[in-house]
Amino acid sequence: MASPVAQLGYLNPSSDLSDPTLGPDHGSPVSEFEDDDDHHVLAMEITYPKVVEEDPIDYEMICPGQSFTNEQVEEVMQKWRDRRSRLMAEFAELYNNILSQGDGIVSYPPKPLKVLPETTYSCVERRYCYHREYITSDTSTTRSTLGFRRPQQMMQVFSLRLSSYNFKSYPISIYGIIAIRDDLEPLRNYVFDCSRDDPVMIHQDYSSALPLCSPCRGIYVLDHALLEVDLWVKKDGDGLNGEKLLSLYAEINVGLSFDIKFIGRIQSDRCMLDMDYTLLSEGVEAVIQVLTILDGPHHVRFSAFSSCFDNRIVLFEGNCVKKGEIFKHVVAVTAKEKLDIHSELENVHFVWSFQDGAAEALSSPNDFSILDQFNVRVFFAPKNGECRQSRYHALKERCRTKGGT
Repeated sequence: MASPVAQLGYLNPSSDLSDPTLGPDHGSPVSEFEDDDDHHVLAMEITYPKVVEEDPIDYEMICPGQSFTNEQVEEVMQKWRDRRSRLMAEFAELYNNILSQGDGIVSYPPKPLKVLPETTYSCVERRYCYHREYITSDTSTTRSTLGFRRPQQMMQVFSLRLSSYNFKSYPISIYGIIAIRDDLEPLRNYVFDCSRDDPVMIHQDYSSALPLCSPCRGIYVLDHALLEVDLWVKKDGDGLNGEKLLSLYAEINVGLSFDIKFIGRIQSDRCMLDMDYTLLSEGVEAVIQVLTILDGPHHVRFSAFSSCFDNRIVLFEGNCVKKGEIFKHVVAVTAKEKLDIHSELENVHFVWSFQDGAAEALSSPNDFSILDQFNVRVFFAPKNGECRQSRYHALKERCRTKGGT
């Protein structure tokens, strides 16, 4: 096997980098960050031919990268290429060192996610840049009614971990959003959403878990998706101004590896963000609902496990909500696989088991002390399943008509 470092290089006019082809046996997807046309490695000098589209995307659509000059774009892209190359070379060296230790079960390092530059040549030329593709100027939430009954390629996020540094004192308060814009509709689908009034406290400069929120629907990654990160540090006082911690976009591409866990990393000068996730080749959406039957002040935690992945998804943790209140969480599981809902109440564990295709729960606790307090239900693929055109067709139509609506 050739060293992954030797496989790094500059590519064709898309200005992307070729990542090491690691293969499914090594926990990283083949060509995870490559586009279909990124196959020609250029030597020494790189040129960027001007390509004029016959049917350009709506010129009036706001793109934050279109205000840059050509000289500024060249500088941004060169810095982006240099940084991307360095991060991938460091990852490849670490990866090779782990492989050289033998064939035993090892923990592979997080792979750098493909963080996109703030501007590209397509931005300034008002072509089909990623801002227009994902409609990043539109911060509205995707519709919860979208989805499929039949299995699709889906993404499930297990955890988000933030490692912060270069702060003079702790704790610090973090707020902001992390969302995914997917193939079904490129609008925000939140996996983390904390307001300035309800921030997350980080007490020391080591990895801290950010609490996941439920996406409003399943995340469908049929081709690729955009990870949007906008995190801030809350400052003392009553002012609304915060200190920017991490604000960027990263692209998640579907490779040839499914049904294994990935750890993607975003690294900046001030922090690192790690995301544990998986891509399911035959995923279905599962909506978990927990209804509180009785008032209760006790601390409780609900988690989800599936036979298709080993990781736990924390659904809820905190003091019991009031009678009649309900919380909902949307997860992705492999079709026909089991989904177990675990409850931890006063150091006692309870389990409900469900399966895609089964009309009722496979099993539930036989202890009335928990059944009298909570009603747990799961609905698999509860969508209308209507046929839809591709995102790209719908997006172009929206871009064309947006200026006149």
